[in-house]
Amino acid sequence: MWHLTALFTGLAGSLHCVGMCGPLAMALPVGRLPRYQRVPALLLYHGGRIGAYALLGLMMGLTGQALLLTGLQRPVSIGAGVLLLIWTITSRTYPQALRNSALGRRLTAPIARSLAHPTPGNFLAVGFFNGLLPCGFVYVAMTGALAHSTALDGALYMALFGMGTLPALLGVRLIPSAFPLKVRQRFQAALPVMTIVLALLLIGRGLIGYSAGHRHDTERPEVPICHGV
Repeated sequence: MWHLTALFTGLAGSLHCVGMCGPLAMALPVGRLPRYQRVPALLLYHGGRIGAYALLGLMMGLTGQALLLTGLQRPVSIGAGVLLLIWTITSRTYPQALRNSALGRRLTAPIARSLAHPTPGNFLAVGFFNGLLPCGFVYVAMTGALAHSTALDGALYMALFGMGTLPALLGVRLIPSAFPLKVRQRFQAALPVMTIVLALLLIGRGLIGYSAGHRHDTERPEVPICHGV
């Protein structure tokens, strides 16, 4: 059930991805490849992007596992949910300056080099580095991955998030007329709503964990009675 939030987060914010990653998806030099390589190259690009998300999810899952072992996963889950709520409520727009950060500039250089020499392998590299670019939307999904207690679950969560963004990003390439500016602006409102839902789920997951732990501690253990004494 928790993994469905990843897919829905990707679907709900996919038009945000069109605004951020759509220009790159439209600029991919697919036409410079032989015709039989064009579709595989597009799939490799998105596979690299989803692979980068899965790697980030793997790291968050490992962190979640460490927090669970130290007994800190519940308070961190509550704290992450509260921070997401505060960020969503106080921010009128999601920070677009992230991509102009030092990390963003470091990652755009290999993207530019790969685009200059279009091959199927380079399309995979472009997708991978694009998936690592700083993005507030990706960070929202990573917060959800942090709630998992294994690296595999965290990787699966972020991979499902990436798959949720596929319909819009493939559509903007194949049917660009279906995603005019007005449509993107309308669906942009779905991102804060989905972020709030995820924040409430994180808070609820932490609180339920505390409640379950409290009941477990206060339950009176059964004591075996010998010969009715």
